[in-house]
Amino acid sequence: MRHVQADRSYAALFIALSVVLAQLSLFVHPAGFAGGPSDDQQYLDIALGWYAHGPQIGMSHWALRHPLILSITGIFHLFGPSIDSLLLVPRLFYALFVGVTVATMLRLAGPRAAAIWLVLVILSPVIHAMGTSCFPEMVELAFSATSIWAFLNARRSTGGATLGWSLLSGLMLGCAVLTRETAAFVLLFYGWAFLRDPAMSRRAYLLLGLGFALPLLVDNAWLWAMTGDPLYRLHVDKHHVLIASDHMVGKTYAGSPFLNPDLASRWIPAGPTRLHWAINPLGDFLIDPAFGFVILGWALSALPFFRDRAFPRPRISTLLLLLFAIASYVTITWVFTLRPQPRYYLFVVAAATIGFALYLDATLVIPRLRRRASILLGLVLLGSSITIAVAPDQSWQAKLVVPYMAAHPGQYSAEDHVVGRASYPLARLGMAGKLTTADPAVGDYRFRLISSAMFDGSAPFPHDPDYREIAYLDRPSPWLLLLVRPHFRTGILVEQRIR
Repeated sequence: MRHVQADRSYAALFIALSVVLAQLSLFVHPAGFAGGPSDDQQYLDIALGWYAHGPQIGMSHWALRHPLILSITGIFHLFGPSIDSLLLVPRLFYALFVGVTVATMLRLAGPRAAAIWLVLVILSPVIHAMGTSCFPEMVELAFSATSIWAFLNARRSTGGATLGWSLLSGLMLGCAVLTRETAAFVLLFYGWAFLRDPAMSRRAYLLLGLGFALPLLVDNAWLWAMTGDPLYRLHVDKHHVLIASDHMVGKTYAGSPFLNPDLASRWIPAGPTRLHWAINPLGDFLIDPAFGFVILGWALSALPFFRDRAFPRPRISTLLLLLFAIASYVTITWVFTLRPQPRYYLFVVAAATIGFALYLDATLVIPRLRRRASILLGLVLLGSSITIAVAPDQSWQAKLVVPYMAAHPGQYSAEDHVVGRASYPLARLGMAGKLTTADPAVGDYRFRLISSAMFDGSAPFPHDPDYREIAYLDRPSPWLLLLVRPHFRTGILVEQRIR
């Protein structure tokens, strides 16, 4: 008994330290609040409506992501509405994701594999970005990871504990699907376990199914009662392609968004890959440092497994992880035919980090492979660290504009996305309407974005005889980028209209 308690105390301390380290890492170059035309502005506006007026019937797919909206609203009630409160939500769900995954790795693969995974996930650029910006991906991932953790605990438990863990697993997956429907692919693995694995009773699987259905039924019953439409969520979700998008050929689409190759072919790839809509995201992964480092690292570290039969098999099935990544990719790209932007594929990267950690853990115990594995790990970590260090700050315009306007009152104009990103912080300072997209009147001011090319002479500096230059707000550049490009400068020019 004393040995069991010691093991539990060690595991609890390991998990707590892992969460603390992961949280501290988020302070290194966070992505921040994009605002303006970005989705996080939608979540902010919707949560502010809930905070001020109570539950609202959403008219868009953004507004129906109730677990995210409720989380933001709850944080607003605790700490007050602000950008800092908004960004606390992804940090908390990131902590949940790290905690349950480390707990799973500790139990199934041991502390070394868990430690390797922690380092990989902390230095995974896309996971870092989603942990420091308010989008649904981290919430969806954290709920799903908690569901899987609870499911694995149910398989190892007996009696009433199994039923409790099964119910929790279903509830968490239901919350993940309410956050975004793409998490439903996890049900495929639970279905496979139901058919092939006798480790749990059928009653436990029944409770898992009931737990999964419960949040969906409550949510849809409320929407039905408020709207009179029993399929309100489905109807709203189907109309998301009617919202104009610069990332779609034709801006909008009138057909079904599900299992529709024609729609999928209309999405403009996020990266330069232009092979075929079905595999463009995969090509983008391999050339995008935010994904490619860890995915290529996983692939390269797996080579000894195929060449050397004496290679020790990891204690978690890496084939199952690969199938998990493929199922997520197919669900997003082919079933829901969503725009293939990188942040949608967080499950793929999570599976890759676990698979890479397992292979490295197995390889490091083989003397003849240890050096190769260490070099590969070092290269992946170096590349990932550089990618995080030079990643753009989504809120830099607001960080320059808002303090300047607070110190220099007046009427200002700026481009659409600058106004969008600065509007809420200005409203909190009582300066709503002081920054617009309208042309400034004589005597008023405007902000103009200045690119680096204008400073090195490769593009003309935008002097305007109708305006007087007042100030230049220099954008802080990552020190690593300045080492590579010492003359790199971007910022905002403040001008006053004189005629």
